[in-house]
Amino acid sequence: MRALAGRLPRDRVDTDVYRIIPARFPQIDLYERVADPADYEVLYEVESLTNPRLRDEAGDLYLVPREDRVAGPGASYIMAAFTHAPTDGRGGRFNRDFGVFYCTPRQQVARDETAFHRARFLRESRSPDTVVEMRTLRARLGPEDLHDARRLPRRHPIYDPDSYAAGQALGHHLRDARSFGLRYHSVRGEGECFAVFRPRALSTAAHLNYLDYHYCATRGRIVDITPARLR
Repeated sequence: MRALAGRLPRDRVDTDVYRIIPARFPQIDLYERVADPADYEVLYEVESLTNPRLRDEAGDLYLVPREDRVAGPGASYIMAAFTHAPTDGRGGRFNRDFGVFYCTPRQQVARDETAFHRARFLRESRSPDTVVEMRTLRARLGPEDLHDARRLPRRHPIYDPDSYAAGQALGHHLRDARSFGLRYHSVRGEGECFAVFRPRALSTAAHLNYLDYHYCATRGRIVDITPARLR
């Protein structure tokens, strides 16, 4: 995959993007309470002494190089994606031991992608019928050059619907090469997605809405997505 990483063309991206995450993830403000990302480490270390839950909630700050950290309004939504590496053993399509901000320019694609992954998690957890509340985020991606994998055939191993091995190898090489991210076809919906490797490619992240994902255990999938009910 190192050779493929070196051959991929780059494409300029400047667009609004959407990301959907579980609403149960705690809202944190550590990354919004400083104006200069250089001040993160002092605040992080001081608060770690009095707040033992900080590492779980804010993640591992040291997964993000200093030059890539962002601060200010919405920064927590951006930074959280990079300070939390996957913990399920499977990882994401292009990452295993580091965080990635997965997003898409179309809300429907974000719903298709997350419906698949939520359903798989609930099936593997042997969950009964349930409703999962999710949070939609909107952010700005770019202007920045991202590597573009859309010209690769859908049969290419990075698009394998079941195995992430090839995609994770490609993501590892691109991240090591300081790529800002990868543009690729969605595997779960009709459209495209972005795997963003560096926080400073993103800005103005904000909460957009809440959604209820209705899971049917007998069918093993999300059968409906509706605006969240008032709690």
